[in-house]
Amino acid sequence: MSLIVCSPSTQNFFNGKKFIVTEPPTVEILKEQGKYNNVIAIGGGAVIDAAKILSNTPITCYPTTAAGASATSHSVYWDGLDKKNCERFIPDNVLFDKKFIKSLPEHILQYTKYDAISHCLDVMWSIDYNKLDKDLVENTLERLIQPNTTPIEILKLGHEAGSFIQIVPTTILHALSYPITARYKITHGQALGFLIFPLCRLLGYSDHIKKLKKLDNFLDIDINFIIIEARKYSKFFKTFTNINIEELKRELLHEKDMLLN
Repeated sequence: MSLIVCSPSTQNFFNGKKFIVTEPPTVEILKEQGKYNNVIAIGGGAVIDAAKILSNTPITCYPTTAAGASATSHSVYWDGLDKKNCERFIPDNVLFDKKFIKSLPEHILQYTKYDAISHCLDVMWSIDYNKLDKDLVENTLERLIQPNTTPIEILKLGHEAGSFIQIVPTTILHALSYPITARYKITHGQALGFLIFPLCRLLGYSDHIKKLKKLDNFLDIDINFIIIEARKYSKFFKTFTNINIEELKRELLHEKDMLLN
């Protein structure tokens, strides 16, 4: 059975049976796992992850964000406040079309850009970084932080950054982002946009992102809670150096204070 998996903003581009994704997939989607053939996904990371779970073969996808789900076999879903992963297929046909992102708001584009940048930084900080072409990773990061990168270029770079995390899993940035997303119901990219700057300061990578635009504001989040929850993920401990928790807390609190004041 064929299926179009899409978001509300992309549902009118194709005819046929549709599965409309309005929020990140939950454990309920596993009841439909592998039920469909010829699945096409048009949307961001949540849409593509849902499509990979629903399909019993590699999908065709049109990414509308830089989440990188188009380049991995991982499909993220949530079981309450717990982030889970279902291994499926790497999409075998990835297409980029400007018409699907004409109405994409500027702030959403910026949030999804943070996600792609975080994929680069997380693998650079991984104990397994030597499994990747370091020049390619750093070149992708450099192109992503340029202020004049076009929307379609951002999507393509996001796909490229996604291919890195298929080989080397994400580390501390993503571990810290999950409890923020789960508890405060904000987008994954916005959570990462908050975390990038304090983590780069902590790990000595501020020069790598000096051209990157910062968030305008953020939520009054509980930093202690975020760190406690993040340490439940093994990827928190996969960075190239031991993280001093008090220094991490200090940097996160400093970033929060700057955005709230």
